[in-house]
Amino acid sequence: MEFMAHYFPRLLLVLLVLVAGPLAAQEARPPATGGNPALGRPAFVPLSAEHQQYLDKVLEVWERRSNDITVYRCEFQRWEFDSVFGPADEAKRYSTGMIKYASPDKGLFQVKKVLTYQAPMLAGGKPRYVELEGDYREHWVCDGQSVYEFDAQRKLVVQQILPAHMQGKAIDQGPLPFMFRANADDIRRRYWVHAITPEKVQEKEIWLEAYPRTVEDAGNFLKVHIVMDRQRVLPKGLVIFDRNYRPGKNTSRTVFKFNDREVNFNTSLDLLNIFQRNFYQPAVPRGWRKEVRQAPVQQAIREPPQGSR
Repeated sequence: MEFMAHYFPRLLLVLLVLVAGPLAAQEARPPATGGNPALGRPAFVPLSAEHQQYLDKVLEVWERRSNDITVYRCEFQRWEFDSVFGPADEAKRYSTGMIKYASPDKGLFQVKKVLTYQAPMLAGGKPRYVELEGDYREHWVCDGQSVYEFDAQRKLVVQQILPAHMQGKAIDQGPLPFMFRANADDIRRRYWVHAITPEKVQEKEIWLEAYPRTVEDAGNFLKVHIVMDRQRVLPKGLVIFDRNYRPGKNTSRTVFKFNDREVNFNTSLDLLNIFQRNFYQPAVPRGWRKEVRQAPVQQAIREPPQGSR
């Protein structure tokens, strides 16, 4: 994959950490003056008229293509780099897993294998990546009304019931930004975006860089690089930069590569029903327990008694 060939030399210098996305986005913050680009306008704003026209066309095609998806699945590879608590020039963790999606708001994200960096035993030796028993493997399922988190270490399934206003919408705000269901207007509202496609891959890929405009998104990551294949205009890779990323200081990041992507692979009734079972009331493994957490109750705002102002 071209984008991996480009990023791997930089992966030896940069670190990424994947963090869960917000359940809701607030209104965009007013532009800040200077400082961290995630808290104000990045340097590429404003875009030229030509660049803006191209970007709008990409976002509109991306939205149309994602709206055509009824079912989706893929395998993924993930490299997590941690220059603060991990090796400076290697991934701290490498993992593999799978992603499944069914329109409009059902998703599954499951890490199958995790390999953790082990420093060379001798100077000049090669590092090893080993599977540790205590490594956490993320596994969550969204059925549109609840999010189920599977915690193998505690043998616990946590069902978080979504607030009413988020039911049927939560997948858009999930742990992988831009992975499911692109909406051009929402992207424009939540992010400052521009195209950064290297010239050598322009015939095959489209690269976008997005900086968050909202308080929640800015608290989760500094920026995201989205790599899409030009034919499908759907993500084939993501690079998520840690919110404390600073070139030469803290180079934390997470890199995803999506393999064996299948879209609308077979929607016959029987096969579709089998696929959909991934999302409806996920089964609790034998010997595990289940914990149900209700949606938070919004407190009504009471007017102060007359005469108290």
